[in-house]
Amino acid sequence: MSATTDSRPVEGSGRDDSGAGFNAGRAAAQLSWAWAMLGALGLGACAFVLLRLIETWRVTPRVSHHISFLGQTLDYPTANAGAIVVLVLAAVGLAVVARALIAAIRELTASRRLARRLAAGAPEPLKDALVIDDQRPRAFCAGFMRPRIYVSSGALAILDEPALDAVLMHERHHARRRDPLRLAAGRVLAAAMFFVPGLGELGRRQETLAELGADEGAISAAPGNRAALARAMLTFSDAARPGVATGVDPERVDNLLGDSPDWRFPAALVAAGAGMLALLAAVGALAGSVAAGSASLTVPFLSAQPCVAVLATIPAALVLAGAWLAASRRRAAPALGGREGSSRPGV
Repeated sequence: MSATTDSRPVEGSGRDDSGAGFNAGRAAAQLSWAWAMLGALGLGACAFVLLRLIETWRVTPRVSHHISFLGQTLDYPTANAGAIVVLVLAAVGLAVVARALIAAIRELTASRRLARRLAAGAPEPLKDALVIDDQRPRAFCAGFMRPRIYVSSGALAILDEPALDAVLMHERHHARRRDPLRLAAGRVLAAAMFFVPGLGELGRRQETLAELGADEGAISAAPGNRAALARAMLTFSDAARPGVATGVDPERVDNLLGDSPDWRFPAALVAAGAGMLALLAAVGALAGSVAAGSASLTVPFLSAQPCVAVLATIPAALVLAGAWLAASRRRAAPALGGREGSSRPGV
């Protein structure tokens, strides 16, 4: 496998015209651009449908649409089919924005939590890395804006010097490319645009390409690192406890052995995602052109008088929201060296 080449790539693939082999760095760059395009298109579509909602719905303090039921006068909104479609699309847009914010907060919180735990362990410097006191063999890159490299004392105990140097070069590549930030952004987009097919698969491919690209970076710096990386991966795998992830990926092993993955840019997945986002924006534009809706500031189907039942639900809603946030934080607290703002644990 050649990590660098002067030949022009075949469009839509990670291979070279010369047949020199797979280039994970180029493939990762292509996928990053696809993620950026889908994210921009998704945010643009959400902003567009929310704008159409503001333009097509008229909201007033009171409306003339009333019905009487059991002596109570109840207000209700009126809307044609176009206004209802715009309202539904706007609800989806708000859900996307909310999920993006929640996912981003979770990633930032997890990254800061990991940084505090690592700092509390008083890691010792080793070249440009930090050594953490952990008997499990680990090496990872953590941090978004200023990623740092961490290696465990357990890894130092079982790796020979060439294997350790190869592992550190692998993690330096992650740090230079800010892979923790890239992967976190991909997870946020995948969580936000939950209705777009294939984003989960794109995220998994992005993680795999990040690891393959870091392997290529280490091999490019020193060709002898190919064998050293493979040896380190096997050492980590043998020393790990059952059920503990070690970062050993079959595709990485095959690539180190010279069997390049048959990578092709996932054009169908990207086109499907872009097409769905464009379709939602187009439907919003068409529905908005004929939409007409009217609503009051009171809760639909409730009288304009203060509703004791609604007011009574506010404390319960706050309690439920607090319980949900606490449960979310417990779920977002994996073991040391996990996905909290870092690349995959292991080599």
